[in-house]
Amino acid sequence: MNAVSLQQDQLPQPSTSLACIAVDPVAVRNFRKLAARQAPLSHSVLCEQQARLMGPKGLFAQFARQIIELGRQAPQLNDLLELQRPERREHAERAVDFVLGFHHRRSYAENPFEQRCRAFLGVVVYDELAPFTLAERYAASQALRQLDGEYFIKLIATTRETVERRIVFRGLLQHFDALLPIERSIYPYNYRQVQQEHLQREEALYGRLQLDAPISLLLQERTPEWLLANLPRLNRAAG
Repeated sequence: MNAVSLQQDQLPQPSTSLACIAVDPVAVRNFRKLAARQAPLSHSVLCEQQARLMGPKGLFAQFARQIIELGRQAPQLNDLLELQRPERREHAERAVDFVLGFHHRRSYAENPFEQRCRAFLGVVVYDELAPFTLAERYAASQALRQLDGEYFIKLIATTRETVERRIVFRGLLQHFDALLPIERSIYPYNYRQVQQEHLQREEALYGRLQLDAPISLLLQERTPEWLLANLPRLNRAAG
């Protein structure tokens, strides 16, 4: 990352909704470009890259340790000095405030990435060529973790006190298919096949599940209970 690339970055305005993939073509386009660059890489190379970034000795872990030990004086915050555009510096400083609060070196501050869509977050976290500081990438990784966590909690909630399992397996497949190759590298090699077999078994028992919107979007807009109650109406294959 260099000063020129950081200066030229134009941060798109955040969407007012978490369900912003469909209305953020720039994020989707950048995500697809990154996925295309990663696609030719071998599984071992992707795993190595993932470990260098996310592993216990990876870049983010080293960064967190520096923040915990040194706070605002951490050397890995020095890339903010390369930023010359005021709006870029302001956004990066907000990420620093979040990171310091997250690791109890300062009072709590909101994550400036928490309202971003998954495609945007994936690029910030995993594209080393993207013009973001390390603090921004770390903050985006926490936003991505929170976004996925909330999704899985809601997805599992659709299985409570019901025999319905089609939603959870369809949701797992849709989530996996939306991941970057580097993100998929940490999954078991036959993960998708196993989830597909589970879904096919459930659909053989209860009918095909065919919804007009992704399950992630439905669960962002509605509760799991609402989705279960309205599934017969929403399912185009029903009846």
